Amino acid sequence: METTIRINTDMLTIDIVDGIKKMFPHKVVEITIQPADDTEYILSNPAYAHELQERIREYQNK
Repeated sequence: METTIRINTDMLTIDIVDGIKKMFPHKVVEITIQPADDTEYILSNPAYAHELQERIREYQNK
């Protein structure tokens, strides 16, 4: 099983760690921390991608 958690660091709590421990009991896990690429997230949702494209067009037409 693999999972990705996308969270603002202001929201990190011990509950997150406890949740990971419950998801992967008695396992060695690898945790990678890196800043999220918001562009990739936006483009992965068709509605967000469409909105972004519309805003780019509006900006270019001004």
